[in-house]
Amino acid sequence: MEKKNWHICTEGLEDDLIFKSAGDFVYGMNGVPVCALTSGVSILCFCLMDNHVHFIVNGTEADGERFIRQYLRRLSRLVRIPVEKASMKLIDDDEYLRQAVGYVLRNPVKAYNVMPAAYPWGSGALYFDDGSRHKHYEIVGEIGVVKMRKLLCSRVRLPDDYKVSPDGMVCPECYVDISAVEELYNNRPARMIYYLSVNKDMEMELSGDMLHKAKYRDADLLGTVSDICRESFSKNGPADLRLEDRYRLADILRRRYGLGIKQLARLTGTKTALLKIVLK
Repeated sequence: MEKKNWHICTEGLEDDLIFKSAGDFVYGMNGVPVCALTSGVSILCFCLMDNHVHFIVNGTEADGERFIRQYLRRLSRLVRIPVEKASMKLIDDDEYLRQAVGYVLRNPVKAYNVMPAAYPWGSGALYFDDGSRHKHYEIVGEIGVVKMRKLLCSRVRLPDDYKVSPDGMVCPECYVDISAVEELYNNRPARMIYYLSVNKDMEMELSGDMLHKAKYRDADLLGTVSDICRESFSKNGPADLRLEDRYRLADILRRRYGLGIKQLARLTGTKTALLKIVLK
């Protein structure tokens, strides 16, 4: 089966918390590399909130399902979350992936007014980092087996070069695919900051068991439209496109954001009557 990118999350608990203390969060953090290794997924980004969790992983659909089942089983020591309360959504293109990463890492901003780079229970601090974090750590290969099992609450053996911080947490930079995310933003910190900071109303919300994209305002999408024009057509905007390419742009926007014909016509500079024919 082909490896793809997936956004996995759980519904926010209404009557309880998953993580009630720093110790609970460390337990949850250490479960990420354990479950990633045993399920076969690669972690692109993640964020643990007190009542729900978010992951963006790369792997087959079976790998992703195995990962969240194993992770929820591990969390059952803290609180029971039925597997049906988790959702896994395919991320089918790079633009959606850039938005999804920004959305996941922005969770602490919305909930706690804490910037992603300052939030310790996720991967927000890893990207475009200067490498100065965790100067004091132990190497897994130098830690005894019994001690590691106690730290991880697991018999899974991590790679010997993984690092463990003084508070007993496996350093996320050891298992998160940082370079893949940085390349997603063309190795430009400013571009990642853009996706972390703008379009705050363009949220992907949990509805039933499906993640869906919310409604977007024209103003929210203008920057994204320009990005698509540059990346897909080597032009600065819709005004520079040939008519047939404007229709292609409209089709891209419709597939990514589920936009209606009238909004597509406004954003692409085309006529609604023709769009209805071309996109039907």
